[in-house]
Amino acid sequence: MLLKGIKVLDLSNLLPGPMCSLFLADLGADVVKIESLNGDPMRYFESINQNNSSSYFLALNRNKRSISLNLKTDEGRKIFMRLSRDADVIIEGFRPGKVDALGIGYKAIKKINPKIIYCSITGYGQKGAYKNKAGHDLNYSSLSGLLDVMSAKPSVPGIQVADVGSALIAAFSILASLFYRERGGKGEYIDVSVFDSVLSLISIHIAQCSVHKNSRTILSGSKPCYNVYETKDGRNVSLGAIETKFWKSFCNASKRKYLLPKQFDDSSATMKEMKMLFKSKTMDEWLKLNKKYDFCCEPVKKIQEVLNDSHFNSRKTIIKLDGLKQIAMPVLFSSIEKLNYTKAPKLGEHTSKILSSIGYNKEYIRNLRTKGVLL
Repeated sequence: MLLKGIKVLDLSNLLPGPMCSLFLADLGADVVKIESLNGDPMRYFESINQNNSSSYFLALNRNKRSISLNLKTDEGRKIFMRLSRDADVIIEGFRPGKVDALGIGYKAIKKINPKIIYCSITGYGQKGAYKNKAGHDLNYSSLSGLLDVMSAKPSVPGIQVADVGSALIAAFSILASLFYRERGGKGEYIDVSVFDSVLSLISIHIAQCSVHKNSRTILSGSKPCYNVYETKDGRNVSLGAIETKFWKSFCNASKRKYLLPKQFDDSSATMKEMKMLFKSKTMDEWLKLNKKYDFCCEPVKKIQEVLNDSHFNSRKTIIKLDGLKQIAMPVLFSSIEKLNYTKAPKLGEHTSKILSSIGYNKEYIRNLRTKGVLL
Protein backbone atom coordinates (compact mmCIF):
# COMPACT_ATOMS: atom_id res chain seq x y z
CA MET A 1 0.00 0.00 0.00
CA LEU A 2 1.30 3.43 -0.95
CA LEU A 3 0.78 5.07 2.46
CA LYS A 4 1.54 2.07 4.66
CA GLY A 5 3.08 3.21 7.94
CA ILE A 6 1.58 6.71 7.84
CA LYS A 7 -0.43 7.37 11.02
CA VAL A 8 -3.31 9.83 10.85
CA LEU A 9 -5.42 11.23 13.69
CA ASP A 10 -8.70 12.60 12.38
CA LEU A 11 -10.62 14.93 14.70
CA SER A 12 -13.02 16.11 12.01
CA ASN A 13 -16.73 15.47 11.53
CA LEU A 14 -19.32 15.64 8.74
CA LEU A 15 -17.85 15.69 5.20
CA PRO A 16 -14.65 17.66 4.29
CA GLY A 17 -12.28 16.20 6.90
CA PRO A 18 -13.62 12.63 6.81
CA MET A 19 -13.49 12.56 3.01
CA CYS A 20 -9.92 13.85 3.12
CA SER A 21 -8.88 11.10 5.54
CA LEU A 22 -10.85 8.57 3.48
CA PHE A 23 -8.50 9.14 0.53
CA LEU A 24 -5.51 8.59 2.83
CA ALA A 25 -7.07 5.49 4.40
CA ASP A 26 -7.88 3.94 1.03
CA LEU A 27 -4.22 4.33 0.09
CA GLY A 28 -3.09 2.46 3.18
CA ALA A 29 -2.68 5.07 5.91
CA ASP A 30 -3.66 4.04 9.44
CA VAL A 31 -6.46 6.52 10.14
CA VAL A 32 -7.77 6.77 13.69
CA LYS A 33 -11.05 8.66 13.85
CA ILE A 34 -11.24 10.47 17.19
CA GLU A 35 -14.87 11.11 18.07
CA SER A 36 -16.70 12.70 20.96
CA LEU A 37 -18.72 10.40 23.20
CA ASN A 38 -21.77 11.22 21.04
CA GLY A 39 -19.93 10.44 17.82
CA ASP A 40 -19.64 12.19 14.48
CA PRO A 41 -23.06 13.80 13.73
CA MET A 42 -22.84 12.25 10.26
CA ARG A 43 -23.47 8.86 11.89
CA TYR A 44 -27.08 9.87 12.44
CA PHE A 45 -27.75 11.88 9.29
CA GLU A 46 -30.59 10.21 7.33
CA SER A 47 -30.70 6.64 6.00
CA ILE A 48 -30.10 5.01 9.39
CA ASN A 49 -29.33 1.29 9.03
CA GLN A 50 -29.53 -1.54 11.51
CA ASN A 51 -26.21 -0.52 13.11
CA ASN A 52 -27.48 3.01 13.80
CA SER A 53 -25.18 4.48 11.16
CA SER A 54 -26.15 6.43 8.08
CA SER A 55 -25.13 5.56 4.55
CA TYR A 56 -23.32 8.92 4.47
CA PHE A 57 -21.13 7.96 7.42
CA LEU A 58 -20.47 4.43 6.18
CA ALA A 59 -19.32 5.68 2.77
CA LEU A 60 -17.00 8.33 4.24
CA ASN A 61 -15.38 6.33 7.02
CA ARG A 62 -14.39 2.91 5.71
CA ASN A 63 -10.84 1.72 6.35
CA LYS A 64 -10.65 3.70 9.61
CA ARG A 65 -10.50 2.89 13.31
CA SER A 66 -12.59 4.75 15.89
CA ILE A 67 -11.78 5.91 19.40
CA SER A 68 -14.29 7.82 21.53
CA LEU A 69 -12.60 10.53 23.60
CA ASN A 70 -13.81 13.45 25.70
CA LEU A 71 -11.31 16.17 24.83
CA LYS A 72 -12.86 18.52 27.39
CA THR A 73 -11.27 16.48 30.17
CA ASP A 74 -7.64 16.56 31.25
CA GLU A 75 -7.37 12.80 30.82
CA GLY A 76 -8.86 12.99 27.34
CA ARG A 77 -6.39 15.63 26.23
CA LYS A 78 -3.54 13.66 27.79
CA ILE A 79 -4.48 10.62 25.73
CA PHE A 80 -4.66 12.70 22.56
CA MET A 81 -1.23 14.19 23.22
CA ARG A 82 0.17 10.70 23.76
CA LEU A 83 -1.29 9.53 20.44
CA SER A 84 0.07 12.66 18.74
CA ARG A 85 3.68 11.84 19.62
CA ASP A 86 3.75 9.02 17.09
CA ALA A 87 1.37 10.51 14.50
CA ASP A 88 2.37 11.71 11.05
CA VAL A 89 -0.79 13.69 10.31
CA ILE A 90 -3.54 15.39 12.30
CA ILE A 91 -6.74 16.60 10.62
CA GLU A 92 -9.22 18.87 12.40
CA GLY A 93 -12.28 20.86 11.42
CA PHE A 94 -13.13 22.97 14.45
CA ARG A 95 -13.67 26.73 14.24
CA PRO A 96 -10.45 28.78 14.38
CA GLY A 97 -8.99 28.91 17.89
CA LYS A 98 -10.94 25.93 19.27
CA VAL A 99 -8.10 23.38 19.23
CA ASP A 100 -5.75 25.97 20.73
CA ALA A 101 -8.25 26.62 23.53
CA LEU A 102 -8.33 22.88 24.20
CA GLY A 103 -4.54 22.78 24.28
CA ILE A 104 -4.22 20.45 21.29
CA GLY A 105 -3.47 22.97 18.53
CA TYR A 106 -0.51 22.91 16.16
CA LYS A 107 1.86 24.81 18.46
CA ALA A 108 1.21 22.42 21.33
CA ILE A 109 1.63 19.32 19.17
CA LYS A 110 4.73 20.68 17.43
CA LYS A 111 6.52 20.83 20.79
CA ILE A 112 6.24 17.08 21.26
CA ASN A 113 6.29 16.10 17.57
CA PRO A 114 8.18 18.61 15.37
CA LYS A 115 7.55 16.54 12.24
CA ILE A 116 3.76 16.56 12.51
CA ILE A 117 1.67 17.53 9.47
CA TYR A 118 -1.27 19.41 11.00
CA CYS A 119 -4.18 20.20 8.68
CA SER A 120 -7.03 22.50 9.70
CA ILE A 121 -10.10 22.54 7.43
CA THR A 122 -12.48 25.41 8.18
CA GLY A 123 -15.15 27.31 6.30
CA TYR A 124 -13.20 30.51 5.76
CA GLY A 125 -9.67 29.81 6.98
CA GLN A 126 -7.67 30.76 10.05
CA LYS A 127 -7.56 34.47 9.27
CA GLY A 128 -9.74 37.03 7.54
CA ALA A 129 -12.99 38.86 8.26
CA TYR A 130 -15.10 35.72 7.84
CA LYS A 131 -12.99 33.32 9.89
CA ASN A 132 -15.48 32.98 12.77
CA LYS A 133 -18.61 32.68 10.63
CA ALA A 134 -20.60 29.47 10.71
CA GLY A 135 -21.50 27.88 7.42
CA HIS A 136 -22.16 24.80 5.33
CA ASP A 137 -21.52 23.74 1.75
CA LEU A 138 -24.45 25.73 0.34
CA ASN A 139 -23.27 28.91 2.09
CA TYR A 140 -19.71 28.61 0.74
CA SER A 141 -21.06 27.86 -2.72
CA SER A 142 -23.31 30.91 -2.73
CA LEU A 143 -20.83 33.35 -1.19
CA SER A 144 -18.05 32.29 -3.57
CA GLY A 145 -20.13 32.85 -6.71
CA LEU A 146 -20.26 29.15 -7.57
CA LEU A 147 -24.05 29.07 -7.66
CA ASP A 148 -24.09 32.04 -10.02
CA VAL A 149 -21.68 30.24 -12.34
CA MET A 150 -23.58 26.95 -12.28
CA SER A 151 -26.93 28.28 -13.42
CA ALA A 152 -28.62 31.46 -14.62
CA LYS A 153 -31.09 30.88 -11.80
CA PRO A 154 -29.19 29.90 -8.62
CA SER A 155 -30.39 26.67 -7.03
CA VAL A 156 -29.17 24.04 -4.60
CA PRO A 157 -26.58 21.75 -6.29
CA GLY A 158 -27.24 18.04 -6.07
CA ILE A 159 -23.79 17.40 -4.59
CA GLN A 160 -21.62 19.11 -1.99
CA VAL A 161 -19.17 20.72 -4.41
CA ALA A 162 -17.51 22.92 -1.79
CA ASP A 163 -17.02 20.17 0.79
CA VAL A 164 -15.73 17.62 -1.71
CA GLY A 165 -13.44 20.17 -3.36
CA SER A 166 -11.88 21.17 -0.04
CA ALA A 167 -11.42 17.51 0.91
CA LEU A 168 -9.44 16.87 -2.29
CA ILE A 169 -7.33 19.99 -1.81
CA ALA A 170 -6.63 19.06 1.82
CA ALA A 171 -5.63 15.52 0.82
CA PHE A 172 -3.12 16.52 -1.84
CA SER A 173 -1.77 19.29 0.43
CA ILE A 174 -1.12 16.67 3.10
CA LEU A 175 0.59 14.38 0.57
CA ALA A 176 2.73 17.28 -0.67
CA SER A 177 3.69 18.08 2.93
CA LEU A 178 4.62 14.46 3.61
CA PHE A 179 6.85 14.49 0.53
CA TYR A 180 8.40 17.79 1.66
CA ARG A 181 9.04 16.31 5.10
CA GLU A 182 10.77 13.30 3.54
CA ARG A 183 13.20 15.62 1.77
CA GLY A 184 13.68 18.24 4.47
CA GLY A 185 12.63 16.66 7.72
CA LYS A 186 10.22 19.44 8.65
CA GLY A 187 6.59 19.28 9.66
CA GLU A 188 3.91 21.62 8.32
CA TYR A 189 0.76 23.48 9.29
CA ILE A 190 -1.88 23.49 6.55
CA ASP A 191 -4.70 26.05 6.60
CA VAL A 192 -7.46 24.86 4.25
CA SER A 193 -10.42 27.17 3.66
CA VAL A 194 -13.50 25.59 2.08
CA PHE A 195 -14.35 29.01 0.65
CA ASP A 196 -10.92 29.36 -0.97
CA SER A 197 -11.21 25.83 -2.30
CA VAL A 198 -14.44 26.71 -4.10
CA LEU A 199 -12.79 29.76 -5.65
CA SER A 200 -10.06 27.50 -7.03
CA LEU A 201 -12.74 25.36 -8.68
CA ILE A 202 -14.12 28.36 -10.59
CA SER A 203 -10.76 29.92 -11.45
CA ILE A 204 -11.47 29.96 -15.20
CA HIS A 205 -14.75 31.76 -14.59
CA ILE A 206 -13.00 34.36 -12.45
CA ALA A 207 -10.44 34.88 -15.21
CA GLN A 208 -13.28 35.16 -17.74
CA CYS A 209 -15.07 37.73 -15.58
CA SER A 210 -11.97 39.89 -15.26
CA VAL A 211 -11.87 40.23 -19.05
CA HIS A 212 -15.51 40.21 -20.12
CA LYS A 213 -17.26 41.24 -16.87
CA ASN A 214 -19.32 38.08 -17.19
CA SER A 215 -18.70 34.86 -15.29
CA ARG A 216 -20.62 32.75 -17.80
CA THR A 217 -18.31 30.82 -20.14
CA ILE A 218 -18.95 28.53 -23.09
CA LEU A 219 -18.98 25.73 -20.51
CA SER A 220 -21.79 27.26 -18.46
CA GLY A 221 -24.61 25.69 -20.45
CA SER A 222 -25.69 28.69 -22.47
CA LYS A 223 -24.34 27.60 -25.88
CA PRO A 224 -25.95 25.21 -28.40
CA CYS A 225 -22.86 23.01 -28.64
CA TYR A 226 -22.51 22.44 -24.89
CA ASN A 227 -25.83 21.78 -23.25
CA VAL A 228 -28.35 19.27 -21.95
CA TYR A 229 -31.40 18.48 -24.04
CA GLU A 230 -34.63 16.57 -23.51
CA THR A 231 -35.35 13.80 -26.02
CA LYS A 232 -38.55 12.50 -27.59
CA ASP A 233 -39.03 9.83 -24.92
CA GLY A 234 -38.64 12.24 -22.00
CA ARG A 235 -35.01 11.35 -21.23
CA ASN A 236 -32.08 13.76 -21.41
CA VAL A 237 -28.74 13.73 -23.19
CA SER A 238 -25.67 15.92 -22.88
CA LEU A 239 -24.00 17.42 -25.93
CA GLY A 240 -20.35 18.40 -25.60
CA ALA A 241 -19.44 19.35 -29.18
CA ILE A 242 -17.06 22.18 -28.30
CA GLU A 243 -14.39 21.43 -30.89
CA THR A 244 -15.23 22.26 -34.50
CA LYS A 245 -14.77 18.64 -35.61
CA PHE A 246 -17.37 17.40 -33.14
CA TRP A 247 -19.85 20.15 -34.00
CA LYS A 248 -19.41 19.36 -37.67
CA SER A 249 -20.08 15.69 -36.94
CA PHE A 250 -23.22 16.64 -35.04
CA CYS A 251 -24.50 18.80 -37.89
CA ASN A 252 -23.87 15.98 -40.36
CA ALA A 253 -25.51 13.39 -38.13
CA SER A 254 -28.61 15.53 -37.59
CA LYS A 255 -28.71 16.62 -41.23
CA ARG A 256 -28.57 20.26 -40.14
CA LYS A 257 -25.48 21.57 -41.96
CA TYR A 258 -26.90 25.10 -41.81
CA LEU A 259 -26.20 25.02 -38.06
CA LEU A 260 -22.43 24.92 -38.68
CA PRO A 261 -21.92 28.69 -38.17
CA LYS A 262 -24.23 28.68 -35.12
CA GLN A 263 -22.08 26.58 -32.81
CA PHE A 264 -21.83 29.35 -30.20
CA ASP A 265 -24.97 31.28 -31.12
CA ASP A 266 -26.98 31.50 -27.93
CA SER A 267 -29.88 33.43 -29.44
CA SER A 268 -33.35 32.30 -28.39
CA ALA A 269 -34.12 31.23 -31.98
CA THR A 270 -31.11 28.88 -32.22
CA MET A 271 -31.65 27.45 -28.75
CA LYS A 272 -35.32 26.83 -29.53
CA GLU A 273 -34.38 24.99 -32.72
CA MET A 274 -31.85 22.84 -30.85
CA LYS A 275 -34.44 21.86 -28.27
CA MET A 276 -36.94 20.94 -30.97
CA LEU A 277 -34.28 18.99 -32.85
CA PHE A 278 -33.40 16.82 -29.87
CA LYS A 279 -37.07 16.20 -29.12
CA SER A 280 -37.47 14.73 -32.60
CA LYS A 281 -35.58 11.55 -31.63
CA THR A 282 -35.45 9.24 -28.63
CA MET A 283 -32.41 9.01 -26.38
CA ASP A 284 -31.36 5.68 -27.91
CA GLU A 285 -31.65 7.10 -31.42
CA TRP A 286 -29.31 9.96 -30.50
CA LEU A 287 -26.86 7.55 -28.89
CA LYS A 288 -26.81 5.38 -32.01
CA LEU A 289 -26.05 8.45 -34.12
CA ASN A 290 -23.28 9.42 -31.72
CA LYS A 291 -21.76 5.95 -31.99
CA LYS A 292 -21.68 6.32 -35.76
CA TYR A 293 -20.65 9.98 -36.10
CA ASP A 294 -18.80 10.64 -32.80
CA PHE A 295 -20.01 14.06 -31.62
CA CYS A 296 -19.76 13.74 -27.81
CA CYS A 297 -23.32 12.89 -26.87
CA GLU A 298 -24.09 10.87 -23.74
CA PRO A 299 -27.21 9.96 -21.74
CA VAL A 300 -28.07 11.64 -18.46
CA LYS A 301 -28.10 8.47 -16.41
CA LYS A 302 -29.84 7.75 -13.16
CA ILE A 303 -27.63 6.50 -10.32
CA GLN A 304 -29.07 2.98 -10.52
CA GLU A 305 -28.16 2.84 -14.21
CA VAL A 306 -24.60 3.88 -13.40
CA LEU A 307 -24.26 1.14 -10.79
CA ASN A 308 -25.17 -1.44 -13.41
CA ASP A 309 -22.84 -0.06 -16.09
CA SER A 310 -20.47 -2.77 -17.33
CA HIS A 311 -17.66 -0.26 -17.97
CA PHE A 312 -17.44 0.80 -14.33
CA ASN A 313 -17.75 -2.77 -13.14
CA SER A 314 -14.87 -3.80 -15.40
CA ARG A 315 -12.65 -1.20 -13.71
CA LYS A 316 -13.81 -2.31 -10.25
CA THR A 317 -14.91 1.25 -9.53
CA ILE A 318 -17.86 0.02 -7.50
CA ILE A 319 -17.45 -2.12 -4.38
CA LYS A 320 -19.95 -3.50 -1.89
CA LEU A 321 -19.24 -2.83 1.77
CA ASP A 322 -21.48 -2.53 4.83
CA GLY A 323 -24.37 -3.67 2.64
CA LEU A 324 -23.91 -0.60 0.45
CA LYS A 325 -22.56 -0.04 -3.01
CA GLN A 326 -19.66 2.39 -2.69
CA ILE A 327 -17.14 4.01 -4.99
CA ALA A 328 -13.66 2.59 -4.60
CA MET A 329 -10.49 4.67 -4.84
CA PRO A 330 -11.02 5.87 -8.44
CA VAL A 331 -7.44 5.22 -9.54
CA LEU A 332 -5.71 2.06 -10.74
CA PHE A 333 -2.06 1.66 -9.71
CA SER A 334 0.30 -0.59 -11.65
CA SER A 335 2.09 -1.76 -8.48
CA ILE A 336 -1.07 -2.58 -6.52
CA GLU A 337 -3.19 -5.45 -7.75
CA LYS A 338 -6.01 -4.84 -5.29
CA LEU A 339 -6.79 -2.23 -2.64
CA ASN A 340 -8.23 -3.50 0.62
CA TYR A 341 -11.43 -2.14 2.14
CA THR A 342 -12.80 -2.60 5.67
CA LYS A 343 -16.15 -1.53 7.09
CA ALA A 344 -16.62 1.84 8.76
CA PRO A 345 -16.09 1.48 12.52
CA LYS A 346 -18.74 1.54 15.21
CA LEU A 347 -18.41 4.42 17.67
CA GLY A 348 -15.40 3.73 19.89
CA GLU A 349 -14.95 0.27 18.41
CA HIS A 350 -11.16 0.37 18.71
CA THR A 351 -10.78 2.47 21.87
CA SER A 352 -9.51 -0.32 24.13
CA LYS A 353 -7.13 -1.77 21.55
CA ILE A 354 -5.63 1.61 20.67
CA LEU A 355 -5.15 2.64 24.31
CA SER A 356 -3.65 -0.75 25.15
CA SER A 357 -1.13 -0.28 22.33
CA ILE A 358 0.21 2.88 24.01
CA GLY A 359 0.49 1.37 27.48
CA TYR A 360 -2.89 1.77 29.19
CA ASN A 361 -4.07 -1.30 31.12
CA LYS A 362 -7.63 -2.65 31.21
CA GLU A 363 -8.36 -1.41 34.73
CA TYR A 364 -7.27 2.14 33.92
CA ILE A 365 -9.31 2.13 30.71
CA ARG A 366 -12.34 0.90 32.68
CA ASN A 367 -11.82 3.72 35.17
CA LEU A 368 -11.67 6.30 32.36
CA ARG A 369 -15.00 5.04 31.05
CA THR A 370 -16.54 5.42 34.50
CA LYS A 371 -15.28 9.01 34.67
CA GLY A 372 -16.79 9.89 31.28
CA VAL A 373 -13.47 10.24 29.46
CA LEU A 374 -14.18 7.33 27.13
CA LEU A 375 -17.36 5.72 25.85
